[in-house]
Amino acid sequence: MIDSRWHYPSPLKRSPTVPYQGIIPLENQVHHQAVTFNYTIKATLRRQHCNPPIWTNFHLHTFEIILELAATCQPGDLYGLDMVEMENKLYLWAEDLPEKINEHPLCPHGTTEEMCLYFAQIPVEPHVKLLSVSVSETPNRVTTLQLS
Repeated sequence: MIDSRWHYPSPLKRSPTVPYQGIIPLENQVHHQAVTFNYTIKATLRRQHCNPPIWTNFHLHTFEIILELAATCQPGDLYGLDMVEMENKLYLWAEDLPEKINEHPLCPHGTTEEMCLYFAQIPVEPHVKLLSVSVSETPNRVTTLQLS
C-alpha cells in the first residue's frame, strides 16, 4: 500500500511532526503573519453500488469525492496544507472501499450520504479543518456534507 508521505525524503516520511511547518527562516518568508487558505482535494473511483431496500441491482459509477479544507499557514511554514499528502490520503481511503460499496460496514445502503460520512472521518493534521465532503455519482448529482 502506498504511504501518504511517499513524496518526502526518507527521514521525513515517518516524522511525528508536520514536515512543512516552521522550516522557512522568517527573513526568507514573503508573508509575516498567519494566513488561512482553503484547499480543494478531489479523487475519483469506479465502484458498484445499489440502494436497498428500494433498488437492489448493482451498477457502476465513477464517483467523485471532493474535500474542502482550511489550514492556517504560519510565517515559518512552507504551506498550510500538503496537498499531495492529503490527496494521497484521500486515494487511500477511496481504495479501502470494496468493489461493491455496500459491502463496507459504513456504507451498507450504498448511498452518497453514507459515503460523505465515511470520507468525513479521514484524518487531517491538527491545524487543518475539514469543511465539507462532497460525493457525486454523476456530475449532475452531488451530495455535500457541511462540517463547519
